Amino acid sequence: MAIHLLKHKTAESGISVFRETEEGEQMAKLLYTLLFGFFAGILGMILKKESLLYNTGFLDSYTLGPVKYLQPDTGKLLVTIFMQRLGAAVLLIILATTYLGSVTAYLYQFWSGLAIGILSAGSVLRYGAKGILLAAGSLFPQQLILIPAFLILSAKCSGLCRTMYFQGGSGRVSGGEKAGLILRRALNMITCVMIIAAGCFLEAYINPRILKAILQLF
Repeated sequence: MAIHLLKHKTAESGISVFRETEEGEQMAKLLYTLLFGFFAGILGMILKKESLLYNTGFLDSYTLGPVKYLQPDTGKLLVTIFMQRLGAAVLLIILATTYLGSVTAYLYQFWSGLAIGILSAGSVLRYGAKGILLAAGSLFPQQLILIPAFLILSAKCSGLCRTMYFQGGSGRVSGGEKAGLILRRALNMITCVMIIAAGCFLEAYINPRILKAILQLF
């Protein structure tokens, strides 16, 4: 009996270590996808700067000028940001329960990196060294929370999809183990959503002040 229990515990420990390793690899792949999107955005902006930057008025003085003197309604701004950020998070979670869960997680990270790369490259191409400050003022401090939170959420969503439809990614798992994995990932997702909500408060209350201060240099 003792030997049987020992074997059972050893097997559970092995599965746990495998899951942690698998999730770590998944997180690394999602991070690479984010970085790939970031550098793709930079390269695309450099190669297509005439059509994407100068012919569109992207980040020009007419766009930035009013922001210097704008007094945003923080309450309405927070609601808008909540709808955007939490809406994206909820959509990722919903799609995680379908066969498209993993694909959606990777597409979201690629799109996020692409948007950040385009903004950063566009700022620098248009304003030179001052563009670095503009890009930083547009992204921080909220992205210090949002980027890792969405990375973890994407990893959990991809993992949930694999658990529900592909037996956790490798081999078959029992119904009880699958239910436990789904529950743990659901709890982790709730935590990620709460962290994203905290990032929304930074984006609504702190970021506008930083951005307005930086825009005084333009």
